[in-house]
Amino acid sequence: MSILWWEKTVEYFFVHEYVDINMFVAPLDGNHEKGGDTILSNESKWVLIEFKRDKKSISDELEKFTNYADAKSELGSQDAHHVIIYGESLSGEFQLKCQQYFSEKPVSIEIALQSGTDKDKFLSYLKKFVAFKKNSQSGSGGYGFVAGISNDGTVTKCMKLSEFAEVLNLEMSLKQKLQQQERQQQSYLSPGMSR
Repeated sequence: MSILWWEKTVEYFFVHEYVDINMFVAPLDGNHEKGGDTILSNESKWVLIEFKRDKKSISDELEKFTNYADAKSELGSQDAHHVIIYGESLSGEFQLKCQQYFSEKPVSIEIALQSGTDKDKFLSYLKKFVAFKKNSQSGSGGYGFVAGISNDGTVTKCMKLSEFAEVLNLEMSLKQKLQQQERQQQSYLSPGMSR
């Protein structure tokens, strides 16, 4: 039996399997700053997740950099909290696989979630990471998904990276670059087409 899935399937499967909805906090429409203290709890560790349809799709990430080799050289030793999660069919069953972003080291999702880092290290990494990115017209996924992990390893916060930047009120260059990428991605998709 053949299984067909998309990148969104991988995202939804991850949320279903790893996010405790009873503990979940997410930004709401309107004034994000009102919930900022809750969303950015000091007890949380942060993980940056890129979702891909399958292992073959991971190579799409290379084209999103001005110089991937330089990015990997600078950030590869710091990427335990930055992972790619993708789908795989084994014996007719759909399952999630995970690897670290630059080092490509396979890791279980449970270990990846426990490898989150504190907010300051996360932001430092994120600023460097974004600086290496170029504007992408590929339409195959944006910057990713930020997960806040509680001390007991529970995913309690999930948001797009652009939402995370907005909540944090990061400097305009990061917010603008993320928003520009999102607009380009949305304009790539034809009306009525979803991924």
